[in-house]
Amino acid sequence: MGKFIPKILKYPLIVIYVFVRCLLRGASAQDIKLNLLGVLPPPDSKKIVHGGKVKLLHLRERFGDSWRRFNIAYFASSGLPFAPTIWIKIYKLFGVKTVWNQNGVAYPAWAGRKTKSVNKLLSPIHLSDHVIYQTEFCKKSADRYLGKFNGPSTVLINPVDINHFKPEKLPLPPEPLIIIISGHHFESKERLDISLEAVRKLRRMEVNAKLLVIGNTQEVLPESWIETVGKFTQEEAPALYQRAHLLLHLKNLDPCPTIVLEALSSGLPVVGLGNGGMPELVNQRCGVLIPAREDFEKFHYPTPREVADAILETRMNLKSLSAGAREQALRFDKEKWLKRHEQIFEKLCRKSQ
Repeated sequence: MGKFIPKILKYPLIVIYVFVRCLLRGASAQDIKLNLLGVLPPPDSKKIVHGGKVKLLHLRERFGDSWRRFNIAYFASSGLPFAPTIWIKIYKLFGVKTVWNQNGVAYPAWAGRKTKSVNKLLSPIHLSDHVIYQTEFCKKSADRYLGKFNGPSTVLINPVDINHFKPEKLPLPPEPLIIIISGHHFESKERLDISLEAVRKLRRMEVNAKLLVIGNTQEVLPESWIETVGKFTQEEAPALYQRAHLLLHLKNLDPCPTIVLEALSSGLPVVGLGNGGMPELVNQRCGVLIPAREDFEKFHYPTPREVADAILETRMNLKSLSAGAREQALRFDKEKWLKRHEQIFEKLCRKSQ
């Protein structure tokens, strides 16, 4: 809702809005008809969709996104509407089943004193009819900070479009070694500094390494060996991955990073931290994970030397790791993900009849 509306007025307005929407929706459809709560831009919009919302595009493509006759509402924790509790309670009143897709939670290492208040926004998870956790790590951290969900749930790793994100037909020349990193998730200056210093070490070791930084690049230093790319669309993304040899992803406790899935599907091995959801996405056949403590109270980073060594190890086995990356990505094919959703949706629809 409009950011200039006082918060005290937003609650009654959202009650009216959702209630009227449900009144006008009509009778529930016999087949699966999805409602994504208006969190996506219209199909003809040029607004860029990234990260956690990309999976909603896949759902819309397969199951639609309608305000008419919908029978299932889909809530994604990384892109919730205002006051989701109100939405779910009114939807339940009209017999609409709700599915909650749970990503990460707040914890002291990044949210500090705001941990409880941020997690309170995710408390409506307990009102939903089915919860989909993006990784086992997501479930574990949600159980810890949101409380154990007592209803039916599924662990289902995020999808990737393996036909859209594909390896380059012709292999890249071995030099320069192009390392791609995301500028979207520098949750600390320390992470950025370690990434840059690791590449500097490689260059001092006479490795012709360069960085390709995609997304939010405001904090990246203007070095001659750094190329930055600002905002980009899903259509432009495959070409960016195809320009690189590997992905460097040093985010601590990352629940289920889309960039890692897209990189793997593009044939890029991944160098990352061995905590959070990363061990569920990356194994020794498709990358190198640097040991890192799973600590919710404080972030733990490797040294630049450890990162540089992991990159060198990946470089030595680039061909086999690249093949392993693509093979690993096939496990997360969006068609498998959509099929599992269809089974969940069908079961919910049968219960409501």
